[in-house]
Amino acid sequence: METHDYPGRGLSLSQLIFALNEELKRFAYSPISTLDAASQLERDATTALANIREWRTSFVHFNRIPADILSLIATNLSSQLFLRKGEAYASTLLERAKGSALDVFIHRDVPLGTTTLIHPHAQQIRYLEFSGNRWQDVETFSEANSRQLPLLRTLTINNSNFSNLRNHLDIVTAPSPPLFRSSIDLEEFDIRPENQCTASHLLNFLRASPTLQTVDVHIFVTVELRSVPQETIVVLPNVKTSSLHVADSYAKRIYDVAACISCPVARSTSLTHDTYECHMNPDMEVFTTPVLWNTILHQYTASPIERVKLEIKYSEDEDITCFLTFRSSDATFVYSNFKLTSMGMDDADLPMPHEEMAWKVFTQALKIIQYRHLLSHVKRLHIENRVAMSDAPEMLRAAEQVPILFNLLGPLDELTIHGCDLHTFINAFLDRPRLGNSKPIVFPHIETLVILNPSMEIDETECLKAIVELA
Repeated sequence: METHDYPGRGLSLSQLIFALNEELKRFAYSPISTLDAASQLERDATTALANIREWRTSFVHFNRIPADILSLIATNLSSQLFLRKGEAYASTLLERAKGSALDVFIHRDVPLGTTTLIHPHAQQIRYLEFSGNRWQDVETFSEANSRQLPLLRTLTINNSNFSNLRNHLDIVTAPSPPLFRSSIDLEEFDIRPENQCTASHLLNFLRASPTLQTVDVHIFVTVELRSVPQETIVVLPNVKTSSLHVADSYAKRIYDVAACISCPVARSTSLTHDTYECHMNPDMEVFTTPVLWNTILHQYTASPIERVKLEIKYSEDEDITCFLTFRSSDATFVYSNFKLTSMGMDDADLPMPHEEMAWKVFTQALKIIQYRHLLSHVKRLHIENRVAMSDAPEMLRAAEQVPILFNLLGPLDELTIHGCDLHTFINAFLDRPRLGNSKPIVFPHIETLVILNPSMEIDETECLKAIVELA
């Protein structure tokens, strides 16, 4: 039997077991055996077994961690505290947590008495999440711990009710002092209000959080902007990732909010707007003005825009999605995503037919990217349109925007036309133009032209002839 050194006894494991067995035999057959001797033997055997278990435990990797490192684990691993589990649970966990970091989850059903248990431990909070709380409750917690949240890194306000008597739509005021002003090292902010959202709340909080690295805002309610002074810009000097998602019937609001924020070193910015087709009318502007778009891009990118990608897709559920992607020369991305959901409604119940809506969105997107200052450094342009050919006036308007766009472009390294109906690009070169007698498009110098999966109801030979003439 292989032996191992046994600490403290100088005996191998096999020697120890053999000695215990021999002592037991000698005692059992001894005529002078006494109860005290038996008790002593039992104590020796118990001690030996305890030492064996300790020795065996020493082979577990966790138990080999040095004590000075082991003592740091509690302060670097967060204890999750769900206050909705009750006051007794919260008190027990806080007592056991000692000085370790805390991940605290506060639900709207949590009694005030339970929430106040956290206040003496506020310095330990690293992650703080409010779920369904009244905005007044969020402010109260912030004020009670206004100077005691130095460890807080992530703040999440999820489905919270932003409306109350003090901050009603007609008398909107920003919180004073600013929310969580002591959280000078806050790195991530995620907010998803349940109903009325005032932009002043959001902007004042961001202004008081200069160390933020990630901002994630989801607003599926009406955004109130009247309380925001004109030309307000909140600079977030450390944000690397920014996301703003708004769902309401007024598309322009997302760009108004985005224009109030500047993230000069961000690597990725996402602006997403959702709405329903029943809310869209023929006069609705899906995107903001080209001038404001150009301003937004300057606030979120440090280098000129080098690539532009426009995609419009039409799903089987008749949802319309439009993506605008801008990439700067230092690989910074700004994404704009507009989604129009049909909710299964028939064309007869909509302000305008599905295909006409899709072409309207495409037309407005073309107008956005044809701003001269925006295009001055663009070298790669990708246009993708998967909406079927239509006789709707909106398609004719889109065809009118294409030559305007190319007249503003300088030399291109690459032009990609993906899934598009080529009538909008080569109509003037066809023997039988589908879109009337439009003027030829004056293309800039193009190093590489890529045409993928074109969509055309036209003779293939005539199509190739037109493309060759274009080239």
